[in-house]
Amino acid sequence: MNLINRLTLLATLTLSQAFGATLTIIGPCDEKPLFTGNLPIGSTMSVGAFSIKAFEQNNIEYKGTVAGVNSIFNTPMGLDAMEVLSDTEMRAHGWCYSVNGKSPEVFPDKFYIEDDADVVWWFGYALYLDGEWITQCSPTHLIAPEQFCSAN
Repeated sequence: MNLINRLTLLATLTLSQAFGATLTIIGPCDEKPLFTGNLPIGSTMSVGAFSIKAFEQNNIEYKGTVAGVNSIFNTPMGLDAMEVLSDTEMRAHGWCYSVNGKSPEVFPDKFYIEDDADVVWWFGYALYLDGEWITQCSPTHLIAPEQFCSAN
């Protein structure tokens, strides 16, 4: 192999290792990420498939599918993820995602990304107040509810 072919191969290998989509996971109690990593995609992949692949490759405990994530790092789900604040107010917590700073209004298996994407999953909540859902996907770590964040 001549020098030009070796340099071309080296440049290709270096670039292929440098590119990838980034995954960040932010939990319920702190804005500091629980995980940040990079994973090459190749061409295109859904956010759901990318996330599941990253969870599995990094031994991150999760419950869910490519269509939606219910728990990451053993966060509560279902009734355990509800916060009843009064007779007329509650918070329903769960996982939300964004891509390059924007939150798509579709399930993660329906939104496709490429190698330069920045995917962030955060534990968020929807606020129910006086018979209406007021907010959606507000970051839980900003309020750090005691039921998730108490120092047992």
